[in-house]
Amino acid sequence: MKKLVFTLIAISIAAIANAQIYAGGSLSLTTNSDAESTSVSISPEVGYTINQKFAIGAALGLYTQSYDGGGSTNVISIKPYVRYTILQAGPVSLFTDAAFMYMKPKDVDGSWEIGLYPGIAAPLSDKISAVAHLGALAYSSNSTFGIGLSNVASAGLYYNF
Repeated sequence: MKKLVFTLIAISIAAIANAQIYAGGSLSLTTNSDAESTSVSISPEVGYTINQKFAIGAALGLYTQSYDGGGSTNVISIKPYVRYTILQAGPVSLFTDAAFMYMKPKDVDGSWEIGLYPGIAAPLSDKISAVAHLGALAYSSNSTFGIGLSNVASAGLYYNF
Protein backbone atom coordinates (compact mmCIF):
# COMPACT_ATOMS: atom_id res chain seq x y z
CA MET A 1 0.00 0.00 0.00
CA LYS A 2 2.84 2.39 0.85
CA LYS A 3 4.48 1.71 -2.53
CA LEU A 4 1.23 2.55 -4.31
CA VAL A 5 0.83 5.82 -2.40
CA PHE A 6 4.44 6.86 -3.03
CA THR A 7 4.12 5.93 -6.72
CA LEU A 8 0.98 8.06 -7.06
CA ILE A 9 2.69 10.97 -5.28
CA ALA A 10 5.74 10.69 -7.59
CA ILE A 11 3.51 10.63 -10.69
CA SER A 12 1.57 13.66 -9.40
CA ILE A 13 4.77 15.63 -8.73
CA ALA A 14 6.11 14.79 -12.19
CA ALA A 15 2.83 15.83 -13.82
CA ILE A 16 2.75 19.11 -11.90
CA ALA A 17 6.39 19.87 -12.71
CA ASN A 18 5.64 19.68 -16.46
CA ALA A 19 2.11 21.04 -16.22
CA GLN A 20 0.61 24.01 -17.94
CA ILE A 21 -1.69 25.01 -15.12
CA TYR A 22 -3.67 28.24 -15.25
CA ALA A 23 -5.79 30.02 -12.68
CA GLY A 24 -7.84 33.16 -12.86
CA GLY A 25 -11.42 34.05 -13.47
CA SER A 26 -13.81 36.78 -14.42
CA LEU A 27 -15.81 39.53 -12.77
CA SER A 28 -18.90 41.09 -14.30
CA LEU A 29 -21.44 43.79 -13.52
CA THR A 30 -24.72 43.90 -15.46
CA THR A 31 -27.70 46.21 -15.30
CA ASN A 32 -31.04 45.23 -16.82
CA SER A 33 -33.44 48.14 -17.29
CA ASP A 34 -36.33 45.82 -18.31
CA ALA A 35 -36.09 43.76 -15.11
CA GLU A 36 -34.96 46.81 -13.10
CA SER A 37 -32.08 44.85 -11.65
CA THR A 38 -28.33 44.86 -11.22
CA SER A 39 -26.24 41.69 -11.09
CA VAL A 40 -22.67 41.00 -10.06
CA SER A 41 -20.82 37.76 -10.64
CA ILE A 42 -17.38 36.45 -9.85
CA SER A 43 -16.10 33.20 -11.33
CA PRO A 44 -12.73 31.91 -10.14
CA GLU A 45 -11.34 29.24 -12.47
CA VAL A 46 -8.50 26.72 -12.61
CA GLY A 47 -7.42 24.54 -15.51
CA TYR A 48 -4.77 22.28 -16.95
CA THR A 49 -3.53 22.49 -20.54
CA ILE A 50 -3.14 18.94 -21.85
CA ASN A 51 -1.66 19.87 -25.24
CA GLN A 52 -1.95 22.65 -27.86
CA LYS A 53 -5.56 21.70 -28.65
CA PHE A 54 -7.09 20.53 -25.36
CA ALA A 55 -7.42 21.76 -21.79
CA ILE A 56 -9.64 20.77 -18.87
CA GLY A 57 -10.80 22.97 -16.05
CA ALA A 58 -13.56 24.09 -13.74
CA ALA A 59 -15.08 27.38 -12.68
CA LEU A 60 -16.97 28.22 -9.51
CA GLY A 61 -19.57 30.92 -10.01
CA LEU A 62 -20.92 33.28 -7.36
CA TYR A 63 -23.77 35.45 -8.61
CA THR A 64 -26.10 37.95 -6.97
CA GLN A 65 -28.90 39.95 -8.54
CA SER A 66 -30.53 42.88 -6.76
CA TYR A 67 -33.87 44.31 -7.81
CA ASP A 68 -34.62 48.05 -7.68
CA GLY A 69 -37.90 47.42 -5.83
CA GLY A 70 -36.13 45.34 -3.18
CA GLY A 71 -35.12 41.71 -2.92
CA SER A 72 -32.26 39.75 -4.38
CA THR A 73 -31.29 36.37 -5.76
CA ASN A 74 -28.06 34.55 -4.90
CA VAL A 75 -26.74 31.63 -6.97
CA ILE A 76 -23.69 29.40 -6.71
CA SER A 77 -22.57 27.27 -9.66
CA ILE A 78 -19.89 24.81 -10.63
CA LYS A 79 -18.87 24.38 -14.26
CA PRO A 80 -16.36 21.69 -15.27
CA TYR A 81 -15.32 21.90 -18.93
CA VAL A 82 -13.17 20.54 -21.73
CA ARG A 83 -11.64 23.29 -23.89
CA TYR A 84 -10.85 22.70 -27.55
CA THR A 85 -8.73 25.25 -29.44
CA ILE A 86 -10.31 25.67 -32.87
CA LEU A 87 -7.85 28.14 -34.37
CA GLN A 88 -4.45 29.45 -33.33
CA ALA A 89 -3.57 32.68 -35.18
CA GLY A 90 -0.20 33.77 -33.85
CA PRO A 91 -0.57 34.33 -30.12
CA VAL A 92 -4.39 34.62 -30.27
CA SER A 93 -6.53 31.50 -30.01
CA LEU A 94 -10.21 30.86 -30.67
CA PHE A 95 -11.68 28.06 -28.59
CA THR A 96 -14.90 26.51 -27.36
CA ASP A 97 -15.64 25.08 -23.94
CA ALA A 98 -17.85 21.99 -23.82
CA ALA A 99 -19.25 22.33 -20.33
CA PHE A 100 -21.77 21.06 -17.83
CA MET A 101 -22.94 23.65 -15.29
CA TYR A 102 -24.92 23.01 -12.10
CA MET A 103 -26.55 26.08 -10.52
CA LYS A 104 -28.10 26.27 -7.06
CA PRO A 105 -30.06 29.38 -6.05
CA LYS A 106 -30.65 29.91 -2.35
CA ASP A 107 -33.91 28.28 -1.15
CA VAL A 108 -34.78 26.92 -4.63
CA ASP A 109 -34.12 23.62 -6.39
CA GLY A 110 -30.95 23.50 -8.46
CA SER A 111 -30.80 23.34 -12.23
CA TRP A 112 -28.25 22.32 -14.84
CA GLU A 113 -27.10 23.34 -18.28
CA ILE A 114 -24.93 21.63 -20.88
CA GLY A 115 -23.50 23.47 -23.86
CA LEU A 116 -20.76 24.94 -25.98
CA TYR A 117 -19.31 28.32 -24.97
CA PRO A 118 -17.02 29.96 -27.58
CA GLY A 119 -14.19 32.23 -26.54
CA ILE A 120 -10.97 33.98 -27.42
CA ALA A 121 -7.66 34.13 -25.53
CA ALA A 122 -4.69 36.42 -26.02
CA PRO A 123 -1.46 36.60 -24.00
CA LEU A 124 -0.66 39.92 -22.35
CA SER A 125 2.74 38.66 -21.13
CA ASP A 126 4.53 35.35 -20.61
CA LYS A 127 2.36 34.61 -17.57
CA ILE A 128 -0.87 36.62 -18.03
CA SER A 129 -3.60 36.00 -20.62
CA ALA A 130 -6.84 37.85 -21.33
CA VAL A 131 -9.80 35.55 -22.00
CA ALA A 132 -13.33 36.38 -23.14
CA HIS A 133 -16.43 34.28 -23.78
CA LEU A 134 -19.32 35.46 -25.91
CA GLY A 135 -22.46 33.48 -26.52
CA ALA A 136 -23.58 29.92 -25.98
CA LEU A 137 -25.27 26.98 -27.62
CA ALA A 138 -26.89 25.27 -24.65
CA TYR A 139 -29.67 23.05 -23.31
CA SER A 140 -30.91 23.46 -19.74
CA SER A 141 -32.83 21.33 -17.25
CA ASN A 142 -35.93 23.49 -17.69
CA SER A 143 -36.12 22.02 -21.22
CA THR A 144 -34.92 25.11 -23.01
CA PHE A 145 -32.52 25.04 -25.90
CA GLY A 146 -30.92 28.28 -26.87
CA ILE A 147 -28.37 30.06 -28.92
CA GLY A 148 -27.41 33.37 -27.40
CA LEU A 149 -24.88 36.07 -28.04
CA SER A 150 -25.84 38.86 -25.68
CA ASN A 151 -26.94 36.97 -22.56
CA VAL A 152 -23.70 35.02 -22.00
CA ALA A 153 -20.62 37.23 -22.03
CA SER A 154 -17.63 37.35 -19.71
CA ALA A 155 -14.06 38.61 -19.66
CA GLY A 156 -11.22 37.83 -17.34
CA LEU A 157 -7.54 37.16 -16.78
CA TYR A 158 -5.57 33.94 -16.34
CA TYR A 159 -2.21 33.46 -14.66
CA ASN A 160 -0.24 30.72 -16.43
CA PHE A 161 2.06 28.78 -14.10
